[in-house]
Amino acid sequence: MVSTINKWIVQEYCDAVKDQDGVVLLSMEGLTVEEAQGLRNDVRASGANLLLGKKRLVKVALAESGIEFDEAAWDSGSCALLVGDAESTIGAAKAIEAFCKPQKEDRKVNYRGAYFDGSVMVAAEAAGIAGMPDKDTLRAMMCGAINGPARQLATLLKEVGASTARCLQARADQEDAA
Repeated sequence: MVSTINKWIVQEYCDAVKDQDGVVLLSMEGLTVEEAQGLRNDVRASGANLLLGKKRLVKVALAESGIEFDEAAWDSGSCALLVGDAESTIGAAKAIEAFCKPQKEDRKVNYRGAYFDGSVMVAAEAAGIAGMPDKDTLRAMMCGAINGPARQLATLLKEVGASTARCLQARADQEDAA
């Protein structure tokens, strides 16, 4: 009976991870029920899902899905999976960082590893997901990079005519004064 239930749980984890661009392995320790529920709501609002589970079952499900983390990712504590597409994973990581910001010294949620956009990341790299720009920010950055030189060129070309006009006006003012 127990092994059948475990197989169902592993299959559920496999289905949740399948075809997702972002899978983040987290350790969550010392959260109250209210904190955990608030964190889940924040993550869900970004479009991702937060699944709590047993390490052994999560490890089996990830292995079956083709995602292998190093053994250091499985060291201690309870385990959670943050699952979503690339955009929602970045948003959820930002929500987690906003949740952990008041907990300066003793974080209750820590990164263990991630599978993001086809590559496996260790804990330090996974923590950097929250600092990645989302799609709208990238678009704005690209527009600024494309628009900036064109704006500078237009300003430069406009200034040549304006400078000539100012010089002619100054010369005319000198003649009027004389």
